[in-house]
Amino acid sequence: MQDATPNPSLWLRTVSVLLRTVLLLSATMLMIGALLLGLLLTGGVVLWALLRGRRPGPVNIRWGRMPGARGFGRPAGGEVVDVPAREVPDPKLH
Repeated sequence: MQDATPNPSLWLRTVSVLLRTVLLLSATMLMIGALLLGLLLTGGVVLWALLRGRRPGPVNIRWGRMPGARGFGRPAGGEVVDVPAREVPDPKLH
C-alpha cells in the first residue's frame, strides 16, 4: 500500500492548475454572456415599446418597504366609495 504524500506530483499540480484556469474562464464567459443577453433583451423591450408609441416608464427599484406602505397597488387616498352592484346578462344565453 502506498502512502499519500503531502506534496502532489508535478503532473497533478499541472492538471489542477489547468482545470482551475478552464473553470475560471468558463465562469467568466458565462457571466459575460448573461450580461450581454440581459442588455440585448432590455434594448429589445425598450425598442419594441418605442416602435409601438409607448414610452417606457422609469425603473423604480426599492429594497424593503416604504414607510406607510400598506400593500400592493395604489395607496389609499381618501374615502372608500361603495358602488351598487348590478347583474350583466350573458349574451350567449339570450
